[in-house]
Amino acid sequence: MLERLRRRRGQEGFTLIELLVVVIIIGLLAAIAIPAFLGQRNKANDAAAKSLVRNAATAMEAYFSDGNTYAGATATNLGTIEPNIVWQTTAADAAQDQVNFGTPTATTFTLSTVSKSGTTYSYAKNLGAAAGTSTVARTCNPTTACTSNGVAGRW
Repeated sequence: MLERLRRRRGQEGFTLIELLVVVIIIGLLAAIAIPAFLGQRNKANDAAAKSLVRNAATAMEAYFSDGNTYAGATATNLGTIEPNIVWQTTAADAAQDQVNFGTPTATTFTLSTVSKSGTTYSYAKNLGAAAGTSTVARTCNPTTACTSNGVAGRW
């Protein structure tokens, strides 16, 4: 056996076993890396949808500061405040920068969009009847898609 190896010293290249070991190692690394990468892509899509809804909420607050009401907000006047958002009264797709703003009342509004991962992110604000009773709810559906402070369905 040793004699064979000594004779082979002048030859160059890799043996089949060495190549198979390298292929197996690359396969194992790919099996670990690909699922992790796919998870990061979904996280990025969800973060983009959340950011879109937050920007839409800022535009709604700007509209409120002009008239002291959310009522009367339309796609046209909200588009003037934030032209990078496509304002919808129907289902909205975050991949196309769309946000559903529904029908705001004088003291409430609800915004929502659907991430590429299929998760719906919503932002609802209610000023409340009395001073200091304003509430904001940030929810997602399915509720297993996000958790905030240990509460499922919140972001």
